[in-house]
Formats: sequence, structure tokens, C-alpha cells
Amino acid sequence: MTIRGYIATSADGFIADQNGQVDWLTPFQDVDFGYNAFISQIKTVVMGRKTYEHSLELAQGWPYPEQQGIVLTSTPIHNPPTQVSAWHNGIEELVEHLRTQVSGDCWIVGGAQLQTRLIELGALDRLELFIIPIFLGSGIPLYQSDKVQQTFDLQDTQTFDRGIVKLDYRLKK
Repeated sequence: MTIRGYIATSADGFIADQNGQVDWLTPFQDVDFGYNAFISQIKTVVMGRKTYEHSLELAQGWPYPEQQGIVLTSTPIHNPPTQVSAWHNGIEELVEHLRTQVSGDCWIVGGAQLQTRLIELGALDRLELFIIPIFLGSGIPLYQSDKVQQTFDLQDTQTFDRGIVKLDYRLKK
């Protein structure tokens, strides 16, 4: 089981603009960067409450019909899809749960706070980072911590149409 990040960032390191929006990615949606192959490897998606609600709005329903979902939240989820459950315990407990109770790879969907916390814990095993050739100037940074420095080993690089670059990292153990 591998805990994975798979996320796009602007060339200046932001995953969303200053309003939390990702519409700057729209001009690049026609680029085939291997999402279908990626999602076919994922058995469980994990996300925070804001990402969950935003995903439901964008897709007009649960966007991951083949995957189980775990949503980190302090409040109940009303009428969740059948494969979605709420997680009310801490992040450390979540990592233990994923490592011992979940089979197959897990994707940490969006959410810089959640990915940052997993990186701080040394729990994000793999990070597939897509650099989009645009500078936002400000916004939500990919990594928001000054607590822990983590080192990743670059395993592969790949280029795509329109100047998109994929960096495939593994956590250095």
C-alpha cells in the first residue's frame, strides 16, 4: 500500500489562486497527462471536508465511483455516497488506519493542509507533481510548513503537451 499525492501546481508553487480557485487549470484540461491510468491504481481517496464539498459541486456527485472515500471532518456528513465515510480522529490515527486496514493505494486528494501534514509525518510515500507553465503570483502554496524539512528522491520526469512537466518523487526514508 502506498500513500500518494497527485497534484498540479503553478510554476511558482501554488495549487490554487488567492480565492482558493483552480480555474487557472482550465486551459490545460485537454492535455492527456495519464489521469485514467493513475486513478485505476487507486482504491481509496482521502480528502478534507472543503475538498470533499468542492469535488461534489464540480462533479455534481461523487467523482470517484470506483474508489472508497475517507473525508477528514469534525462534523457529520449529511447523506454521503455509500462508499464515503467520515474520519473524526487525528491524522496520525488515519495514517495507521490506512497502513493496517486499507488495501491498495490511497490518494490524498487536493488540500495543501492535509498533504503538508502527511509530509511532516513522513507518511506521503509518493508525490506525483505536475508543474503547470503559469505564474499566479499568490495563492495557496503546495507546501505550508516551516516545521519539518523532508527530502524526496526524484524517480522519473515526464513532459506533456503545452509545457506541463511531471516530477515523480518518492519519500526518502
